[in-house]
Amino acid sequence: MDYEVVIGLEIHAQLKTKTKIFCGCSTAFGAEPNSQTCPVCTGMPGVLPVLNKKAVTYAAMAGVATHCTINRTHRFARKNYFYPDLPLGYQITQFALPIAEHGYLDIDVDSGETKRVGITRIHMENDAGKSNHDPMRPISLINLNRAGVPLIEIVTEPDMRSAAEAGAFVRKMHQLVRHIGVCDGNMEE
Repeated sequence: MDYEVVIGLEIHAQLKTKTKIFCGCSTAFGAEPNSQTCPVCTGMPGVLPVLNKKAVTYAAMAGVATHCTINRTHRFARKNYFYPDLPLGYQITQFALPIAEHGYLDIDVDSGETKRVGITRIHMENDAGKSNHDPMRPISLINLNRAGVPLIEIVTEPDMRSAAEAGAFVRKMHQLVRHIGVCDGNMEE
């Protein structure tokens, strides 16, 4: 039996803003747990989020750098699901009207040729918090410092046909978002 490898990716990139996507809380890494939170990013009733202008600018820059169409109108929606570290009970994300769509990124493949990988969409969303599972005791601790950190999700077409091509794409995208200054690319943080 023969199989054909078909790969499309969803890549999350944390935008390099000083504050969260819908409030003024800091996004600095390494603070004491739950010290960078407020009623907006913890989902308290009656709060009103305000969109971070820098996050929109950075998302649009990523769209331009990947040859996307930048939509003049884009919309956020709620994606409902339960995670213990998602205090709102939903993620604020874009689906029907993302900020950018229909682009591409060219990668170098093993044969020495260039391959074009389509970008279906780039959309903005807020991150969840972080669950820390204690290996010595049957408990999990929740840190909401990341809740509300601005992300872009870069969704590709299923244009890659090997792990090597997928790896080349991820490395090129990592290099691109760092080069244009919208993400520091520090996955360990």
